[in-house]
Amino acid sequence: MQKGLFYAYKSGRKQGQILNIELSSTLKLRVLSFVRDSISHKSKFLIVTPNPEIILEAQEDKKLAKVLNSADLALPDGVGLVLAAKILGFPALNLIKGREMFLDLAKLANKKHWKIFLLGGRKDEAETAAEILSRSLKGVKIAYSAGPELNQAGEPAALKDRELEKDIVAQINNFAPQILFVGFGAPKQEKWTAKWLPKLNIGGAMVVGGTFNYISGKASLPPRWIENAGLEWLWRLITQPWRAGRIFKAVVVFPLKVFRYKFFL
Repeated sequence: MQKGLFYAYKSGRKQGQILNIELSSTLKLRVLSFVRDSISHKSKFLIVTPNPEIILEAQEDKKLAKVLNSADLALPDGVGLVLAAKILGFPALNLIKGREMFLDLAKLANKKHWKIFLLGGRKDEAETAAEILSRSLKGVKIAYSAGPELNQAGEPAALKDRELEKDIVAQINNFAPQILFVGFGAPKQEKWTAKWLPKLNIGGAMVVGGTFNYISGKASLPPRWIENAGLEWLWRLITQPWRAGRIFKAVVVFPLKVFRYKFFL
């Protein structure tokens, strides 16, 4: 096996590794087919969306790394991963933005008359996102909850959150959605979802980070030309300056880490 990143075809997708975190380079249509078939065969699934920042965090957080590497699909989400592939001298990854995959899955759920559950987000983001989706997607049933406050271990932050967690788990199981979308933010969402997945009455789950923020309109999407130029990080820096530390890790620290991994390890 070559150092850093390798590819092997498996179930219609390419599997690879960057900094020892597995990634799935595939197409949106194949993801949709995978989800549809998994639900049809009652095969519970977990989809994660690693980006440079999450992969960096997984270098120190072994529990997070374990969840990422045990997921059924790990969709690369971040132009920095394309750069990493180039640095390591391997074919470019096919990126799939988590928020775009979320919308495609919501449309699939609408077509199939499935149920989906939106869990997480800040304040009323999940509720607002559900209301916006329901205006155009009349065939899907949507439930939502902000859920409990979690610590970095993905555990309830306080006693009241522990009680709320019990209520939310019961609510999800009673609703029995085909897809659960979890937006607590990394690494909370990955750890929480992996812990509860076996106990949830769902078809499968996908972690979606700050997607509810965008769908609810509380955060502005970058112009298409900025996305195409790979400068979404700059848009986030301008519109969300409080994220400067996180952006620095993704844009500066991550590439340096990949260089070091290639040449010195």
